[in-house]
Amino acid sequence: MPAAAAEPEAGSPELFCQIRYASETRTLHQSAATDPYSAATADFDNRFRFRAVVLGSPGRIDYITLTVYELVKEAPPVIIHQVRYHAPFNMNNKIPALTGWNHVYANYLGRELRYGCALQSVQS
Repeated sequence: MPAAAAEPEAGSPELFCQIRYASETRTLHQSAATDPYSAATADFDNRFRFRAVVLGSPGRIDYITLTVYELVKEAPPVIIHQVRYHAPFNMNNKIPALTGWNHVYANYLGRELRYGCALQSVQS
């Protein structure tokens, strides 16, 4: 997993996502950054990759892009789902207040990945 962005300021909003695949549930968090390549990713069983890009500066988010890739052996990852959110954002801190629950299906065998995200204030 790539290194996370710089340490967020206290009270800055940070994206928290709960991602579910098969019997596995993970939480991914990402603070605002100016470099989209530093975004947090999570791979699931060599079948899916979830990526959360939060662009902005400390204390301000310009936009959020969430991408799900299907991972296929001996082939490059394929984008199968992508969504972008712009301000104003729903600031309810309960997952999945920002996104609702999204269900994404792979071409091969129709496997399912589910995710939901919310913005939460970071406390120091």
